[in-house]
Amino acid sequence: MSLVERTDDLALLGEMVRGNAEKPSRVVLVRGPVATGKSVLLNYVAEEAEAAGVTVLAAAGLRTERRTPMAVFGQLLLGGQLPQRETERVEKLLDAARFTAMLRNPDSEREEHVKTHLMRSLTTTLVSLVRERPLAVIVDDVQYADIPSLQCLQYAMRELRTKPVLTVLAAGTGPHPARPLFGAELLRHPRLTELRTSTLSERAVAQTLEESLHDAAARSLAPAIHRASGGNPLLVRALVHDLRTDDEGSGEDQGVSGAPVTGHAYQQAVLGCLYRSEPEVLAVARGLAVLDRAATDRLLADLLELDPDMVASSLRELEAAGLVERDTECRAFRHPAARDAVLNDLECDERVELHLRAADRLRRLCAEPPVVARHIVASGHVDDAQALDVLCETARRARGAEDASFAIACLQLADSACGNGPRRSAILGQLTRLVGRLSPTTAGSCLSALRTAFDEGWLAEQEVPLLIKGLLRQGSFQEAVDVAHKSRGTYDGWSAAETYLANGAVRTTYPALREHFPPDDNPAPPPVLGNEIIAARGADPGVKAGTALHIILTKGCDAGAADLAEHLLQGTSLSEVTLDPLLSALSVLVYADRLGTAAHWCDALLREATKLGGSGWQAQLSESRARIALRQGNPADAIRYATNGLGWMPAHNWGVALGSLLATLVAAHTAMGQYEQAAAYLDGHIPDAVHDTRHGLELVYARGQFYAATNRPHPALDDFLTCGERMQRWGVDQPSLVPWRSAAAEMHLRTGGEAEAEKLAQEQLAKCGPGQSRTRAQSLRVLAEAAGLRRHHHLLREAVEELEPCEDRLELVRVLGALSRSHHALGELGQARMMARRAWHIAHDTQAEALCSQLLPYGGGETGTDQQAVAGDSGATELTDAERRVASLASFGHSNREIARKLFITVSTVEQHLTRVYRKLNVSRRRDLPHDLLADTAC
Repeated sequence: MSLVERTDDLALLGEMVRGNAEKPSRVVLVRGPVATGKSVLLNYVAEEAEAAGVTVLAAAGLRTERRTPMAVFGQLLLGGQLPQRETERVEKLLDAARFTAMLRNPDSEREEHVKTHLMRSLTTTLVSLVRERPLAVIVDDVQYADIPSLQCLQYAMRELRTKPVLTVLAAGTGPHPARPLFGAELLRHPRLTELRTSTLSERAVAQTLEESLHDAAARSLAPAIHRASGGNPLLVRALVHDLRTDDEGSGEDQGVSGAPVTGHAYQQAVLGCLYRSEPEVLAVARGLAVLDRAATDRLLADLLELDPDMVASSLRELEAAGLVERDTECRAFRHPAARDAVLNDLECDERVELHLRAADRLRRLCAEPPVVARHIVASGHVDDAQALDVLCETARRARGAEDASFAIACLQLADSACGNGPRRSAILGQLTRLVGRLSPTTAGSCLSALRTAFDEGWLAEQEVPLLIKGLLRQGSFQEAVDVAHKSRGTYDGWSAAETYLANGAVRTTYPALREHFPPDDNPAPPPVLGNEIIAARGADPGVKAGTALHIILTKGCDAGAADLAEHLLQGTSLSEVTLDPLLSALSVLVYADRLGTAAHWCDALLREATKLGGSGWQAQLSESRARIALRQGNPADAIRYATNGLGWMPAHNWGVALGSLLATLVAAHTAMGQYEQAAAYLDGHIPDAVHDTRHGLELVYARGQFYAATNRPHPALDDFLTCGERMQRWGVDQPSLVPWRSAAAEMHLRTGGEAEAEKLAQEQLAKCGPGQSRTRAQSLRVLAEAAGLRRHHHLLREAVEELEPCEDRLELVRVLGALSRSHHALGELGQARMMARRAWHIAHDTQAEALCSQLLPYGGGETGTDQQAVAGDSGATELTDAERRVASLASFGHSNREIARKLFITVSTVEQHLTRVYRKLNVSRRRDLPHDLLADTAC
């Protein structure tokens, strides 16, 4: 692999080896950064020399033997090329040379380490070898060779200058120059050739990948691998190894088309390069890993207490080796995995010490708080108040920069280092809110700390609602009440805890909470939390949303409340403080049947939560989006959003809010006829406290729907009546929340209680306010089932009119199905068939298989003859293709402008087509259009 892009060097070395017997001695010096192929070139020379019948003497310098006398020269002579008697003689000479050298300074080239007569005797051995055949002397890593060996080698090269000897030496580059006197002597040699090795080009890397992976497509990885390796052959080889290992482990060839895999081999190769370099290079690499992008030459020298020139030289060596790249004024590792490998190689104490020193140096240089804070967090130590200030300021900035994880790390360290008091109270509050961004109910340690701070009396008043909120989410209602009672006696006036409990959103989400208070001690809303919308418009987001939600769930659908909620969504950005109000505002729009608006704002908030990196936020917003999709009649979408919510936050972290999520999943699977999945969710663990919340109402109602769909009317009726009893007791008896009356009425009809069914349906119809088209349609449909045939038909027509502006497609299917049965009972078979087919197509489009099966035989199961009859009865065969396309889109509820945009025609043309369609089909309104004129266009 390392021979790629070395063609000229190989040709030159081969020529020297082959012409060695005919020419006097030659010397080749191969220089280059670490792991750039020097040793590979030397190995090539050794192989070529042996093939040409040349005697090869090889040795390698080791850093650990740099002060061991005669280590390298001993390797050359005792490598197995000498006869036994000559070997014994050489060993004695080496021992004598070592004895002499041990009396000298091992780092001084100016002293005579080996006596001249000993060097002459040792050289005689080389001369005897040359007499037999040409000689190749190869020394790798000559910069680590001991001085006595170099003096002997230097003497031998001078004595053998006219002999057929090829000497090939490899020397690395680095902050320490090779032995200067030996290097100067090399330059005096008349036949010296110097070769330079360097990193590979991107083209060479591409060629290497193709040859190593045996796949031409591997070339596509060349830019990324060159970027990660800097062209260093050793790193390229390691990346190829990791790529192969990853592909073998996954069982498929993923790496060729993806990013390079930086696994164990790559990390070990990085460390190998560093440990083969000078100690100063390794030290600079460690400092670079600690400082990362903040590493300037001056800062590195200060941190490591090294000479600036030494640091600059070491950085150039790292850059030349492909490990490091220049980034404006700084240098940094080419790949994060390389930096991680160096950091992980550090001992824990050494790493902490480096981070502490880095934080101290950066503070002296007035670096930005986030830069300093990263080292404080990495060290895990807060030395003084200034460091505490840095952590708090960095957490504030990190929240704004969408880096919640780092902000949490800063606050956690600040909390552990701060003494009890107002400042720690504020830190703890910020930490709890940030942890809640990731998972509202996993902030167990934060909640415990808040409770401890409250019990010890140093928790600030404004943080008490945060404690109560966490307790309520966990279902610890009595504990929340205890905190509220105690806070009343701790703080003067209307406490923050009482204000929080009086919020409309809290009162309607946890309506059973007031049952935990004594009759005279139940917190009532303060004046600003009154039910007047005008009073709430100037309040904070929590008050606005709470007021709107309280109104719509206690007094019924109110346009002013829905407008207030929409205004809040328009003007409020997502944050730790505004999440709950925004969720409440979405619920207001859902209960007000403004589902399209709610979906728009929920999608926008989901995008914002994804950008901010809050998995807890994404989970809760996904749950809201699932409820919206379910009410729009899209159970498949509801399941997808709800499942995403469980992916962002596991079930055990939801607390009591799990009730709403499970309710959506159960109802959606039930609508799709997937009863086993629905039952599995009902059989799972559900906290008991869920049933004392609004979430519990939705879950019990969904369970009733499941029982009703699986032909168990009596358990279903019990669940619906249980919902009604709780809603009436809690003061939230609004059909927009849970239409328990119409659901119970349906069960009464199944069990023969027509009178009770009609009474409940009439009651629900009376409670439906303006704008509640969906709930009115449900009431009308059930009321029609209990009425006479003619009245039945009239009520269903009215229900269809209510649902046309509404978005609940499942309820539309139920009403159309009932209307089909009504037409059939009146003998209007064509209309019955047309209504059934329209309902079937909508049900099929929403994947509501249970409803599809109820619509047979007029739905998807009719024969070709039946289909022709329907088309014939309706006159559809007389329509042109253009009229069919327009009529099909119109039958699905598209406006004339939408049809014009979809078909690229004018609105006037759409109107003309519809006029002709109405005449040909003998209908007067678009809702009477057949639903199957052109199914592919409609979809």
